Amino acid sequence: MGPGLSDNPQLDSAGGWRGRQQRAVKLLSGDVARKGYLSGLDQALISLTNFATTILLARALSPTQFGAYGVGFILTRLARAFQEGLVVQPMTSMAPSLQGEHRRGYISESGGLQLGLAVVEALGCIVVGAILTRLGNNIAGPTLFALWCPLLLAQTQEFVRRVFYTLDQVNLAVLNTVVSGVAQLAFLVWALGAGARSGTVGLYAIGWSSGVALLLGLIQTRRLWTAQGVDLVAAWRKNWGFGRWVLGGTAVNWIAIEVYPVLTAGLVSFAATGAYRALQNVVAPIHSLLRAMDTYFTPRLADRRRVAGAAGVVHMLRRMFLVTGLPVAGVLIVALAFTRPLLQLLYGPTYLEYAGGMRLMAIYYALLYSSWPLQSALKALEKTRPIFVASMVALAAMATIGVWAILRWGVYGTIGGQALSAGIISVLLWSTWRRWIEANHTVPEPRPTGPAS
Repeated sequence: MGPGLSDNPQLDSAGGWRGRQQRAVKLLSGDVARKGYLSGLDQALISLTNFATTILLARALSPTQFGAYGVGFILTRLARAFQEGLVVQPMTSMAPSLQGEHRRGYISESGGLQLGLAVVEALGCIVVGAILTRLGNNIAGPTLFALWCPLLLAQTQEFVRRVFYTLDQVNLAVLNTVVSGVAQLAFLVWALGAGARSGTVGLYAIGWSSGVALLLGLIQTRRLWTAQGVDLVAAWRKNWGFGRWVLGGTAVNWIAIEVYPVLTAGLVSFAATGAYRALQNVVAPIHSLLRAMDTYFTPRLADRRRVAGAAGVVHMLRRMFLVTGLPVAGVLIVALAFTRPLLQLLYGPTYLEYAGGMRLMAIYYALLYSSWPLQSALKALEKTRPIFVASMVALAAMATIGVWAILRWGVYGTIGGQALSAGIISVLLWSTWRRWIEANHTVPEPRPTGPAS
């Protein structure tokens, strides 16, 4: 009888069962899992802050002003698409493979690119917002003008937070998030108590509170930054070479999916966008989970590829779905089962008439989640072109069927159009993934036959 074998099938079965138990415990309590939980806490705090901010604004502002805030908040995600493609995704994917001064220099170069990007975006919002206000647009103009604050401060703070993730210092990212969240809610309560009734108050609350957390983050990372040997032009070329498809995919993805509420404000009304934002806020925990996956797992996937190759990425992708699938399903089930009580509790009677839209919102978020971990895996494999192509197909659907749906059904057409775009992206990316698996004959990492060591 060879080593590791037994004449007793019951003993083999028991050993296999114990091995599976130990692997399950390791999956849920290992170092990757613990840091993943901490990352989830970080994103949960961000989501909780945005959730509370939305409730405070929805109760204090008119539907039109609340919708204006919603449009501004969504536009910050467009700016984040440029940040992700040109700065953050290249940094989180390439920096983990660098060591010592090379890593320090590249992160400092990325910081210089981030600062320049934030300044350009902020100046653009100031100029265009001032022009619209002067032309008499008293909703879109002030909203766009106020975006200078979160684009300059919140975007730079987010970069510092992502640096913490890149350096595997997730606890410092959580601390930074706590400071920002407390400051944001304190500023908002003070401003609303003082009589502010414009949607811009929410944007300024995000910006100024992020400025406080940014100052803390710069103090915490003061020994990281260096000007020695920094070459912004070389860093730009490196980031552009990696991130151009990420930028294209993220920007086009924003247009294909996130632009729907903005179109609703223009084609229907800002109040309709406010109703959309009220429904979306009920399933806000899913957004925190998606952000946690993108923030934490993208650099981990890149590192896993370096250590274990493509098979390691496949194995980790399966783990991502195993760990995150149940929480997403739980949030959607609760939102569907208690839609009207939740809307009444959060906003009073103002948005109860839109309760029927929650079914469409659940479908949209389920389809959005179905491809989200896969996008992180494709980025780790540096296969970002398929994300861009899939987003372009979804964009074509948005520009035709999506616009028609908004004009035909208003808020419900908005959510249905988003679900259509998310479904198109999911189908195309999974088709790409399956073709890549077959072409490379990639299988997950082999599992041990006995108890995990």
